[in-house]
Amino acid sequence: MTCIVCGCRIEEARPGQPPLVAKYCRPCRTERRRQAKAIYVWHPQYEDYLRAQYHGGLNRRIRVLNWMVRETGLPRWYIKRQAARLGLTMHMDRTPWTDAETDLLERLVGRLSTATIAKRLHRPESSVVNKLKRMGTSRRVREGYTMRDLEMCFGEDHHKIAGWTKNGWLRDRLQGTRRHDGNGNDIHRIREKDVLAFLKAHPEEINLGKVDQTWFLDLVLLRGRELHEGRPSHQTGIREDQPPSKNAVD
Repeated sequence: MTCIVCGCRIEEARPGQPPLVAKYCRPCRTERRRQAKAIYVWHPQYEDYLRAQYHGGLNRRIRVLNWMVRETGLPRWYIKRQAARLGLTMHMDRTPWTDAETDLLERLVGRLSTATIAKRLHRPESSVVNKLKRMGTSRRVREGYTMRDLEMCFGEDHHKIAGWTKNGWLRDRLQGTRRHDGNGNDIHRIREKDVLAFLKAHPEEINLGKVDQTWFLDLVLLRGRELHEGRPSHQTGIREDQPPSKNAVD
C-alpha cells in the first residue's frame, strides 16, 4: 500500500497484529493530526501583508496590528509571534552610556525625577530607568520634604501647610512627575533650608506641642547651628566684651 498524499510505501503492521487498511504514511498522518488540532490558521496572504506593511515606527506598527486583528480575528500576540518568526520585529538603536553620563546620573538621582534627568541627558526616560535598575539604585527622590512628610513633622493638616506656601512663607518646588489630576498632580518638594527660613521668619505659626520633637531638635540644633553663628551669647550675666573667667574652659 502507498500513501495517497506523498506516494510513499505505508509501513507494515507490527508482527503478531492484524494488518491495517491505511491511506497515509506515518509522516503525513502526523501532519494531518497537527493541522487538525491547530486553533489559528495562518494564510500566506497574511504573511505577504506583514512583509509589505509591518515596518517603520511604533505608531505605524500598532495601526497594522489593529487592522489585522480586526480583519482576521487573530489575537494580537499570535500576529506579533508571526512577525517575530519573519524577522520583522523592531530593534532599538541602543546608545552605550558614557562615563560622563553615568557620573551625572549618579549626582542627580535622588534629587530629580527620572523625567527631568532624561531631559538633561537627552535620553528617553525608559533608558534612564533601565540604567538605574542595572545599577541597583532606587529612583525615588529623597531630597527635600513632601507635603505628607511635613504633615507628620509639623503635626498640621496639609491645608494649613498649603496656606503657608500660598502666602509665600514656605517655598516649595515641583518634582516633575507625570501624575494625573485624580492623583494630586505633581509632587511638591520643600528643601530643608526653606523649612529653616520659614521657622526663622514665622515662629508663631508653629505649635511645639504638635511637632515631632526628635525631628525638630535635629533640624534646629544640628542644621540650624549655622544660622546662629556670630550672634552674641544669651547666657545670663555674660557679655560678649567681658573676658572669660579663670575657671572657664578653653
